[in-house]
Amino acid sequence: MKLLSVASMAAALGCALLLTTPSVNAEPLHKSNHRHAVVHTHRVVNKVVVARPAPILSVTTMSAYNLNRLPAGYVRFLHNDDTFYYSEGVYYKKKPHGFVLVKPRAGFRVASLPSGYRIVRSGGATFYSFNNVRYRKINGFFVVV
Repeated sequence: MKLLSVASMAAALGCALLLTTPSVNAEPLHKSNHRHAVVHTHRVVNKVVVARPAPILSVTTMSAYNLNRLPAGYVRFLHNDDTFYYSEGVYYKKKPHGFVLVKPRAGFRVASLPSGYRIVRSGGATFYSFNNVRYRKINGFFVVV
C-alpha cells in the first residue's frame, strides 16, 4: 500500500515538473511582425451585366425530336378523345417509339404559362403569346386560339 502511494506521488511530481519546465527551443507558430513585399490594391469596377435568358426553341424547330420520356412536371390531358402532354409551353403526343412534339390545336387549355410569355393586344382583345402560340385567358385558363 505504501509502495503504491509513493509511486503515485512520484508520477504526480514528474508530471508537474514536465509541465512547468520552459522549452528552450519554443517558437511562435506564426510571426506577427512580418511584412509583405507586395502592395495590395483593389479596383472597383462599375459595370452593368445583362444576363440573357437561354434561347427558347419553337415547336416548329423542335418537331423532329423524338423523346423517350417526358420532362419532369408534365401534365396529361384529353382533347377530342386524343391524349396530349404539356410541359413548359411545349405539347407532346405519344407515338410507338416515344413522344413527339406537336403544334397545339385550337381549344387546348392550360392553367398557367411559363415565364417569358408576352402580352399582345389586338383589336381591343388581350392575347398571351408563348413559343409562337397565341392564347386567350378564359375562365382562369389559357386557351389556344
